[in-house]
Amino acid sequence: MGLGQRMSCKPKEAVRMMKPMTKKLLLGIPTVTLSAVLACTVAGCGSSAPSGSAGSSGGSAPVQEKSKKAKAYESQTVEVAGITYESVAHGTFYRGDAKLQDGFYLHIKITNNNTKNRTFSSFNVHAAQGDLEAGDPLFTSGKAAVLDYVASEAPDDLHKGIDLSERPDIGPGETVEYVYFWAPKTAYYGPITVEFVDAYAPAKNHEAMHFDTTGCETKEFKAAGGVADSGEKADLTGIDCASYSIEAADGYTLDSSDEEREKANFFHDETGGRLNISIFPRSPEEEVASLEQVYEGKETTTDQVEYNGITWLRFTGPDNGHTLFATAPATGETVRVSIGWKIDWDAAAPMMEALKLK
Repeated sequence: MGLGQRMSCKPKEAVRMMKPMTKKLLLGIPTVTLSAVLACTVAGCGSSAPSGSAGSSGGSAPVQEKSKKAKAYESQTVEVAGITYESVAHGTFYRGDAKLQDGFYLHIKITNNNTKNRTFSSFNVHAAQGDLEAGDPLFTSGKAAVLDYVASEAPDDLHKGIDLSERPDIGPGETVEYVYFWAPKTAYYGPITVEFVDAYAPAKNHEAMHFDTTGCETKEFKAAGGVADSGEKADLTGIDCASYSIEAADGYTLDSSDEEREKANFFHDETGGRLNISIFPRSPEEEVASLEQVYEGKETTTDQVEYNGITWLRFTGPDNGHTLFATAPATGETVRVSIGWKIDWDAAAPMMEALKLK
């Protein structure tokens, strides 16, 4: 299969099993053994099946009997800086009722073809929504389409024999197995690209694998009444909480939000800078005084700006980053807006205009 072709969770009419690698496995677990708790069926989620389950029975076996057999897993293989990565299984997993969301996992074999040991810190593995090319800046952008690594939520049955907290050195010619677990910002099913990057030369040494989780909602997700996002990125564009409300201005993307804690993080598409909104316990004057003390002896300025009838105290730090404070009339809470140094004031102004204190 060409690397540009996405691996789907849906059944395929004809699938070829890739010749298995015979290098030493450090962790001693079967290459193709997975639990029945997989999010979708073995045939339907691109997950691996027990060895031999997809073999031909020979002769003139009834068509009905053949149709019941699980399809063999079609693996993908890429090589980056002398390390071979082979997919063993992939699919969706339920993150629990607290999250009410499915995540995406990828079980891979990692083979060191170099003459010296390699560690897990010598490479990076990223995942993002969409059909992307390796090296796409989206992978490290922090945008809403980037999947978050959530190893702490990994179901035990999907990494039996693999301790996710241990990332052993990989000796020359040796192979280890590992499982990565990611989660989208909101429930998402569709194209997903996983990028493998050489940590020492990321700009030129990178390759990608392509998957597709369309239609692969877990039964737990469906039973809990979850609703999938049909788009290729999170649909949420703003937040409406007790002290304030805001919708992302043009050129900004909502990265994450928490209405209960009244927190929202936005990403500025052009510069890669961040704008964060949160609640602080002290008055605006006290918060500014605290910042002035932190940067004592350095060049800073404090002034006032007004937006939507609210007067904000604006502190500009030595790196030209801006931090603003104002009191929300409805709750009496201090609202803090932190604007990263990459975002100049002209670019930040549309977000301040969009921010409405209650």
